[in-house]
Amino acid sequence: MELKRRHFIGVCGAALAAAATGGWTWLRSKPPVRWLVAVRGGRYPGPVRPLDENDLKKPGRWLG
Repeated sequence: MELKRRHFIGVCGAALAAAATGGWTWLRSKPPVRWLVAVRGGRYPGPVRPLDENDLKKPGRWLG
């Protein structure tokens, strides 16, 4: 049997589809892995002070 270009591309496409399906099935069977870990900061940057109600009622400097 002669393997021409179109037949070769078809065989490669079928192999790629089979590998993708197998990989997808294999990944779905595994439990999810937690890869993001939160790191607590050392302390809040800057002074912490109580909010003043009068300052809250004034428009901000960025308001144009």
